[in-house]
Amino acid sequence: MSKLPVLFVSCDADNIQSREQAGSGPARMIWGKQYKSVVVISSSAGQNAPEILQLKGSGSTSGRIKALLSDQGFEPEVHSRDVSSRHQLFRVLLAEEPGELTELILNTGMSELEYRRVGRCLEVLREQDVLVICLDDKPCHREADGVSLHDRHLRELLSAWAQDQQWVAVMSFKGDTAGPAQASRLDDPTVCLLNAAFTLGGSQFPQRMFSSGMNNAAQMLSGFGWMR
Repeated sequence: MSKLPVLFVSCDADNIQSREQAGSGPARMIWGKQYKSVVVISSSAGQNAPEILQLKGSGSTSGRIKALLSDQGFEPEVHSRDVSSRHQLFRVLLAEEPGELTELILNTGMSELEYRRVGRCLEVLREQDVLVICLDDKPCHREADGVSLHDRHLRELLSAWAQDQQWVAVMSFKGDTAGPAQASRLDDPTVCLLNAAFTLGGSQFPQRMFSSGMNNAAQMLSGFGWMR
């Protein structure tokens, strides 16, 4: 069964709303893809537990996310919020706005394993006409050099994780014990979110990378796309 892409997008969410970016990297990456619902996954140090926001539509996707997370031992709360706070951002990221929009806000402070469990259990949504966008909000970026260093750091993390997955697969094939699961608590919202995106994308290095607006750091979009 075909899957919709998973996108990881770094941007200054508040400033990027100040103007439309026609033909932005994310919009081009999903051009021609048919989706009925969009889920944005973000992360916040101010959260105590995962929270699901129903922004637009019937709420069926919110219910599916809650059920999937609950099966993994998480206890997310579901609330409704007006989509206006994200409306311009969606116009930047999407070629067209769907009938249903949902946001999942992850808390920091969980283990690497737990964030990967979140991504792994939600991967099934990609086969159900749901487009997933992991939103890495970076309001502190004011210089293009800072964005470039940020992107390089994320690429290095993803590359190391993909190599670890290959090593684990080899050890499992040989019948040896794989390395210990990462149980330390993560407090960087970006790294928390990237772990979830990694397993949403099938625990592999992303097939696509993109960046736009390089002449204005506050308007830059950059990130990755898992296309299969």
